Amino acid sequence: MAFVTTKFDGAVSHKISYHSNMTNTVTKNITGGAGLLHSVKIANTNDAAVYIKIANAHTATSGSTAPDWIFSCPASSTYFFEIPGGVAFDALSCWATENATPADNTAPSASGNEAVAVTIVTSF
Repeated sequence: MAFVTTKFDGAVSHKISYHSNMTNTVTKNITGGAGLLHSVKIANTNDAAVYIKIANAHTATSGSTAPDWIFSCPASSTYFFEIPGGVAFDALSCWATENATPADNTAPSASGNEAVAVTIVTSF
């Protein structure tokens, strides 16, 4: 499943991007353009830690593109990272790995009903 991005016109200028099962396959330019990154929520039901890597780039390659941000989440946990005021980006490309090293491209060890769900809130 790919990221699904919902834009709220009129009342607020935010987008919510959700991926129900992140892997080490890069999802490119999830918001369709520039904006501010406000938060990242990771729901990790795996039996191992996971690292969400985000590059400020229209395209990226897991294992060779250096991520601008790395968010970690322990096994069987849900973590929420809030960025007060947001941080500017041109585009967001995202992927998940099992190790924190920027050059790592090991897929999260999901099996059975395990998954890595990610929600990203941005504004434009």
